[in-house]
Amino acid sequence: MLARTLSDNLVYLDKDFIADRYELHSGENAATTITRLQGKKAGANLLPFSAEISAQETRSYALSTLQMLSRLWPELSEQPAVNVSEYAERSASEYGWVQGHLSTFQVRSKSQRDGQEVVTAQSSHFQLRGLEHGRYIDLITTPDYFASGFNALLPLQMTLLNKFALPVCMYMRLLPAKDHAENWIAVPLVIVESRPALLRDIQALF
Repeated sequence: MLARTLSDNLVYLDKDFIADRYELHSGENAATTITRLQGKKAGANLLPFSAEISAQETRSYALSTLQMLSRLWPELSEQPAVNVSEYAERSASEYGWVQGHLSTFQVRSKSQRDGQEVVTAQSSHFQLRGLEHGRYIDLITTPDYFASGFNALLPLQMTLLNKFALPVCMYMRLLPAKDHAENWIAVPLVIVESRPALLRDIQALF
C-alpha cells in the first residue's frame, strides 16, 4: 500500500541518494562495475588542472529505487525539518524536510544593442515557493530524476505554461549558496505531493 501511495505521488527521486542510503540501511552490497575513462574524447571538457582520467561507477540491485524508497520511508519520514529562515551563510549544508509549492522560474539577461533591448541569455529552473516570510528556494535538479512528464514543464514556460504551483513536501540538502535575489539554493533528494497519506508520516512538518 505504501509503495502504491509513493508511486502515485512521487515527483522527484534522486536515485544515487536513495541507493546510497539503502546500501547503508540494509548492509547489502550492490554488484558494482567501475569503468575507467581516459583522454578528452571519453568525456566532457576538462578543467586546466584536472587529470584526463575519470571513473564511472555502475551499481546493480535486485530491487528498484521506488522499492528502496518504500523500505526507507519510515526512517526518512522521521528526519527533521529545515528552518530556512534561521539558516545562515557559511553554514554547513543541511539535510531536512520543507513544505511549499513546486513551481518554475525563468531568468533572462538583457542588454542594449543599437538602441534596442536584446535578450543575451536565459535559463529556467524549478523553485520551491510559499515558504514563511515569502522565501523561495532555487532547486538544482537532474532531469532523469523527475517522474514522467515533470521536466517538460521547463521549456513550456516559453510557450504554453502560464502558471504551475504544486503543493509538495521535499527532503533536500540546503546549500550555503544564494542567487542574486538572495534566495537559498538546494539539491532536492525526494519530492512528493502533499497528500494526507504521506503528510501524516512526516511529523517534522507539523
